[in-house]
Amino acid sequence: MLSFFHKKYFIVDYLEGLTDMHCHILPGIDDGAKNEAIALEMLGLYTDLGYKGVIATPHIMEGYYNNTAAGIKETLKDLESVMSENGYGDFHITAASEYMLDEGFDKLSEQKDLLTIKGNKVLVEMSYLQKSVFVDTQIFDLQQQGFEPILAHPERYPYLANMEQILKFKEHGCLLQLNLLALNNHYGAQAGKQALTLLSNGKYDFLGTDAHHPEHLKSIKKIAISKKLVPNFEALVEKTKIGLID
Repeated sequence: MLSFFHKKYFIVDYLEGLTDMHCHILPGIDDGAKNEAIALEMLGLYTDLGYKGVIATPHIMEGYYNNTAAGIKETLKDLESVMSENGYGDFHITAASEYMLDEGFDKLSEQKDLLTIKGNKVLVEMSYLQKSVFVDTQIFDLQQQGFEPILAHPERYPYLANMEQILKFKEHGCLLQLNLLALNNHYGAQAGKQALTLLSNGKYDFLGTDAHHPEHLKSIKKIAISKKLVPNFEALVEKTKIGLID
């Protein structure tokens, strides 16, 4: 007799000891945490989820978020002081950036003035509207300068309509980072479908929350995957941990 009830495998059960390599927790410098109080609330939620640390990745996007490496580091220093005062001194936090592949990025990469995730790894994103004609050249130039690009949330770009188009980036040397919320159709059914396809085929190299506010982290507690995807998800957690080792 077939059961109508199926066990849910919640992803939160596999996150213990992980570092979030993509989030917007630094207060007041992009569309993430608006102030220190919200950043502290996010830290509490990270602890509840089992995370041991985060790499803050505020946007650098010409004309919108004109952050600099120096400014990001200063904001990180201020938050570290607040964390220490509020009992989060043992929670590990560092800073990098999520770079939009725009004209401003060319200047930064030429100057090698980039905040990396770990070692030479750089988190990059593209416009959601259309693929820039310069993206392939920018990725190639980045690699020529000794950096290794990580393409943030490839499942979210509507113009990458199938896995083959996404995997062209991987073929060209890009690592791929899953946004966890995509597994719950947070960004729409198409993004969710892409995420599940890439995950089931073992094509992701990193996972991150891309959390901008507490509600994103609260939603992660509710995400469940099928039993057949559990080994792939566990493998991705381990790949992420290994990829963030110094």
